[in-house]
Parts: sequence; C-alpha cells; structure tokens
Amino acid sequence: MVHEDESKIKRLRKGILKMKKLFLAILVLATASMNAQNGVTNEFRFGQGEDSIRCLEAISISSVNVKNKAYDIAYPEWKVVFTEFPVARVDTYTNGIKILTELIKKEADPKKKEDYIKELMQVYDQQIKYIDKLQEITRTQLSAGQILGKKAMAYIQYYKNAPVDTIYAMLAKSVEMEKGMSEYTVTERFIKYSAEKYKKDQSHGEQLIEDYLNASVYIVEVLDKYNDKIIECERKYKEEGNPRDSTNAIAYGKMIGASRISKSNIDAYFINSGAASCEDLNKIYTPTLEANKDNIEYLNKVISVMSMLRCTKEDAYLVASEYALAIEPTAKAAMGCGYRYFKKGDIDKAMELFDQAIELEASVTNKAELCYKVGAIYYSLNKYAKARSYAQKALSFNANYGQPHILIAQCYAASPNWCDDQTLNACTYYVCMDRLQRAKSIDPSVKREADKYIATYSKYTPKPEELFMRGYSSGKAVTVGGWINETTRIR
Repeated sequence: MVHEDESKIKRLRKGILKMKKLFLAILVLATASMNAQNGVTNEFRFGQGEDSIRCLEAISISSVNVKNKAYDIAYPEWKVVFTEFPVARVDTYTNGIKILTELIKKEADPKKKEDYIKELMQVYDQQIKYIDKLQEITRTQLSAGQILGKKAMAYIQYYKNAPVDTIYAMLAKSVEMEKGMSEYTVTERFIKYSAEKYKKDQSHGEQLIEDYLNASVYIVEVLDKYNDKIIECERKYKEEGNPRDSTNAIAYGKMIGASRISKSNIDAYFINSGAASCEDLNKIYTPTLEANKDNIEYLNKVISVMSMLRCTKEDAYLVASEYALAIEPTAKAAMGCGYRYFKKGDIDKAMELFDQAIELEASVTNKAELCYKVGAIYYSLNKYAKARSYAQKALSFNANYGQPHILIAQCYAASPNWCDDQTLNACTYYVCMDRLQRAKSIDPSVKREADKYIATYSKYTPKPEELFMRGYSSGKAVTVGGWINETTRIR
C-alpha cells in the first residue's frame, strides 16, 4: 500500500513537471518581463506568469485527490483555484461542492462545520457570478436559475431553522428564471415554502394562488419534456437498435414517475394550506364573473385555479368556462362547459365538449389527463367499454401514466360476469391485478392506490382446487372473454 502511494505521488510530480515545462516555454515566448497576475485581476483563465504555474499545480493536485476521494487533501489546493482563478475550470465548482459536502458531513466541530457551510453557499454564488464566462468553456449549458435552485436546496438541508422568507425568495427567483426548465424538486419546494409563508402571513394568499398556478404549468412542461425524450429514445431504438436508447427511455420513465409524485405533492401543499377551499373560491369568484365576462385573462385564471383544485362542480367554474369558450375556445374552457352540461343531465352535449377539449389541448401530458377524466366519467355512468377506450387513449398520449391502468382495472372488476362459470369469472380479478401491477411499475405516484386495490381484488380470485377441477393450474394462461378479452395467468 505504501509503495502504491509513493508510485502515485511520483506520477503526479512527473505530470506537474511536464506542465511546468510547457507553460514556462509559453511564458518565455510571450514575454520575459511580464508581471505575475492571476485569473481574478485579468482576463486570462489560468492567470499569467508564475501564477499560471501555481494555478495548474493546484488544479492537478486537487483534481487527483477529488478523484481518489481524498477531500481533506484536495481542499487547500482547490481553494487556491476557487479564490484566485475563478474561471479556470468549470469543475472548480462541481469539485468544490463535492469537497465541501464531504467535509461538512465529517466535521464534528460546530464552528468549522458552519464555516464549511458558508463556504458552500459561496461556491454557488460565485458560480452564478461567473456564469457567462464558464459557459464559454464548457459544452454543458449551465443556468444561473438552476444553480440558484441547487443553492436553495442545500440551504434547506443545512439551515434547518432558516427563515421561511429567505428560502422562499431563493426558490421563487430560481423558478421564475427557469420556468418549465426548473427541476421538479425545486418547483415542489417552491410551493411548499409559499404555503409556509401563507401560514405566517395571510396577505400572501393571492401570491400563493399565483405561485400554484405557475408551478402547475411548469411541472406539466417537465412531464412533457420527459415524455418527448422517451418517444425520441424509443424511435432511435427501433431504427438503430442501440440498447442505450432503451435504457434511457426507462430512466426518463422513472423521472416522469418522480415528477408525478412532485405534482401530487404540489397539489397537496396548496390544498392543505387552507388558502382557498372550493366553497371559498366559489364565494370569491362568483360575484366578479359578470363584470369580467369579456376579460379572457381573468376568466382563464378562475378556470385554472378551480380545475386544478378539482372544484369542477362549483358555479363559478362552470360560468367562467361558458364565458371563456364564447370568447376563445380552449381545452380548459371546453372541459368546464362539458361539466356544466353533464351537471344539467345533457350527457351527449357534455361528451361532445369533452372531446373538443381533448382536441384543443396542446400538451400531451394534459391530453392524457383529460382522456382519463372523461374515462372516469364514463365509468361513473357504468359505461365500462367506453371508459376503457378513453383510458387506452390516455395511455397512447402518455405510456407512463398509471391512473388509466387503475381505471381499466376498476372497469373489469365492476363487470366480471363474462361466462356462465363463476370460477372462470373470478379469473377476471387476475386481469385486474395485472393492470394494477403495471400501473405502479410505470408510475410510482399511484403505488399506494394500486396496492389498495390489489389487496381488495386478491380476495375474490378463484380457489386453486376449483381451478384444478377445470384443468387449470398455477402459471397456466387463461383468456378472460366478453368485452374484456385479455389473457392472464393463474396465480
């Protein structure tokens, strides 16, 4: 082990010596009288004169030690680069985060730990400060908003009792800068702290609603982005057969699942904030609608807020939708008008408007959700084949959406009588569980709901001895007939 370490040190020294010689040659060619200057005091990334050699030595030593996870040894040399040569390399900042994170984790002295945390925050700040120059030297498109979001997340982690206003301000700025490109975890935290701010200051209520509206739009954009990437990966895999594309598609599918969990959490934070119940929103908006019946911006805001909170039975939502559709046909307005006719009992007109809403919607993620909602309405009407049709349509827009599979399982469970043999009819519940297993495998956000139905439906599967008498054993395929027409296997 000692010999190995000595060998590494020798190789490192040889590398440094070669770099010294190279840069000394450059310096001689440039000028013999050049004063020593570092990367802060001039435009040169690595400084000039002797400072450039000092910079390269520090980069080399710190980089090697980061790679070897010797963070305490890397730290002093990294700090030289960070302090004096801030635009020398992009990995000054990625390495700095690695180094300081580990030092914070290991440090027992509270004062030293606090100093390391402050320094970590400085890393993010300085990276933002020099973002334009750093973008010039890397292929990776860095973003000041993304860096600020990462700083906010680190701030939350290390400053447990930090003022809510401070954290909210950082998150709000990051999300505003990034919008639909914001990381879903940052967007989720943004709404969490906006809700926390409202609990302290009731005057923040209107801003919380605005934050929630924006976050809901941004998270859908994230879902669409990942969905587009899945489609592209699957296309490339079919054309080229590269396993990496298939692996990437699976990874993006997992990101969609995680994003859906964040979307559910965003809804929960807003609802639980108490900022506005359906009843409250109806009281707020109903008196204002007549005066704003020609104000499409205001009407769309009412529709968006109330639809996101699932207040689709309230008069304010229904009236605003009717006014908005007359001015400008949109998916949300058509959906709202559909609910209004459904409430009146005019099912055919309602379904016509729901189909119009699906057609008008541009986002594939939202298209999928609208299809699912229409399917759920057909399910409530006991029209199970129609419900399945819309659930399948939802999956055609978003293959990683778990809710449609759950809906299909519910449809099957509601009509298990496809033949005269009750034992075979009970096999329907195997098909139900197939759908539920699929749902939670592609969409982690529905796992709890899927598991609940699995536990319920498993009670109604046929007894092994009954299946045995009919020539069926564990693992054997059986086709559930009727309108269901799906093949499953005996458990």
